[in-house]
Amino acid sequence: MVVILFRWEINPVHEKVFKEGWTELVQRNIEKYGALGSRLHKTKDNQWVSYSQWISEDHYLKAQGLEDKHEGARVKMLTAIISAAEPLVLVPVLDHLISSKL
Repeated sequence: MVVILFRWEINPVHEKVFKEGWTELVQRNIEKYGALGSRLHKTKDNQWVSYSQWISEDHYLKAQGLEDKHEGARVKMLTAIISAAEPLVLVPVLDHLISSKL
Protein backbone atom coordinates (compact mmCIF):
# COMPACT_ATOMS: atom_id res chain seq x y z
CA MET A 1 0.00 0.00 0.00
CA VAL A 2 1.05 3.59 -0.63
CA VAL A 3 -0.40 6.91 0.39
CA ILE A 4 -0.43 9.96 -1.84
CA LEU A 5 -0.52 13.36 -0.17
CA PHE A 6 -1.82 16.32 -2.21
CA ARG A 7 -1.82 20.01 -1.20
CA TRP A 8 -3.59 22.91 -2.88
CA GLU A 9 -4.57 26.49 -2.35
CA ILE A 10 -8.17 26.87 -3.51
CA ASN A 11 -10.05 29.97 -4.55
CA PRO A 12 -12.73 30.30 -1.81
CA VAL A 13 -15.31 31.23 -4.46
CA HIS A 14 -14.84 27.80 -6.09
CA GLU A 15 -14.64 25.54 -3.01
CA LYS A 16 -17.96 23.84 -3.76
CA VAL A 17 -16.94 23.04 -7.35
CA PHE A 18 -13.55 21.75 -6.18
CA LYS A 19 -15.20 19.40 -3.65
CA GLU A 20 -17.59 18.11 -6.34
CA GLY A 21 -14.74 17.37 -8.77
CA TRP A 22 -12.59 15.83 -6.03
CA THR A 23 -15.44 13.53 -4.96
CA GLU A 24 -16.09 12.39 -8.55
CA LEU A 25 -12.42 11.55 -9.09
CA VAL A 26 -12.14 9.70 -5.79
CA GLN A 27 -15.14 7.53 -6.72
CA ARG A 28 -13.65 6.89 -10.18
CA ASN A 29 -10.32 5.89 -8.67
CA ILE A 30 -11.96 3.51 -6.19
CA GLU A 31 -14.18 1.89 -8.83
CA LYS A 32 -11.62 1.56 -11.62
CA TYR A 33 -8.03 1.99 -10.49
CA GLY A 34 -7.36 0.39 -7.11
CA ALA A 35 -7.71 3.38 -4.81
CA LEU A 36 -8.61 2.47 -1.24
CA GLY A 37 -10.27 5.77 -0.42
CA SER A 38 -9.32 9.31 0.38
CA ARG A 39 -9.88 12.13 2.86
CA LEU A 40 -10.00 15.82 2.12
CA HIS A 41 -8.91 18.32 4.76
CA LYS A 42 -8.79 22.11 4.99
CA THR A 43 -6.29 23.99 7.15
CA LYS A 44 -7.02 27.22 8.99
CA ASP A 45 -4.92 29.16 6.46
CA ASN A 46 -6.96 27.90 3.45
CA GLN A 47 -4.65 25.09 2.38
CA TRP A 48 -6.44 21.96 1.21
CA VAL A 49 -4.86 18.54 1.79
CA SER A 50 -5.96 15.18 0.43
CA TYR A 51 -4.74 11.87 1.82
CA SER A 52 -5.32 9.02 -0.64
CA GLN A 53 -4.57 5.31 -0.13
CA TRP A 54 -3.76 3.00 -3.05
CA ILE A 55 -3.07 -0.71 -3.44
CA SER A 56 0.29 0.18 -5.00
CA GLU A 57 2.14 3.08 -6.59
CA ASP A 58 1.58 1.43 -9.99
CA HIS A 59 -2.18 1.59 -9.44
CA TYR A 60 -1.89 5.31 -8.63
CA LEU A 61 0.28 6.00 -11.68
CA LYS A 62 -2.08 4.14 -14.03
CA ALA A 63 -4.96 6.39 -12.93
CA GLN A 64 -3.08 9.58 -13.81
CA GLY A 65 -3.59 11.38 -17.08
CA LEU A 66 -6.28 9.06 -18.36
CA GLU A 67 -9.05 10.77 -20.26
CA ASP A 68 -12.45 9.32 -19.56
CA LYS A 69 -15.97 10.45 -18.72
CA HIS A 70 -14.59 12.12 -15.59
CA GLU A 71 -12.60 14.80 -17.43
CA GLY A 72 -15.24 17.31 -16.28
CA ALA A 73 -14.29 16.51 -12.68
CA ARG A 74 -10.67 17.42 -13.41
CA VAL A 75 -11.80 20.68 -14.98
CA LYS A 76 -13.85 21.50 -11.87
CA MET A 77 -10.81 21.01 -9.68
CA LEU A 78 -8.45 22.92 -11.98
CA THR A 79 -10.86 25.86 -12.11
CA ALA A 80 -10.64 26.19 -8.33
CA ILE A 81 -6.91 25.63 -7.78
CA ILE A 82 -4.75 28.72 -7.24
CA SER A 83 -1.58 26.70 -6.60
CA ALA A 84 -0.64 23.07 -6.07
CA ALA A 85 2.31 21.29 -4.50
CA GLU A 86 3.83 18.20 -6.07
CA PRO A 87 2.13 15.04 -4.76
CA LEU A 88 4.09 13.14 -2.13
CA VAL A 89 4.22 9.35 -2.30
CA LEU A 90 4.34 7.92 1.22
CA VAL A 91 4.99 4.33 2.24
CA PRO A 92 3.39 3.48 5.59
CA VAL A 93 5.86 2.35 8.24
CA LEU A 94 3.60 2.19 11.31
CA ASP A 95 -0.18 2.45 11.26
CA HIS A 96 -2.34 3.28 14.28
CA LEU A 97 -5.15 5.04 12.42
CA ILE A 98 -8.66 4.08 13.43
CA SER A 99 -10.95 4.35 10.45
CA SER A 100 -14.38 5.87 11.00
CA LYS A 101 -17.04 7.70 9.05
CA LEU A 102 -17.09 11.43 9.78
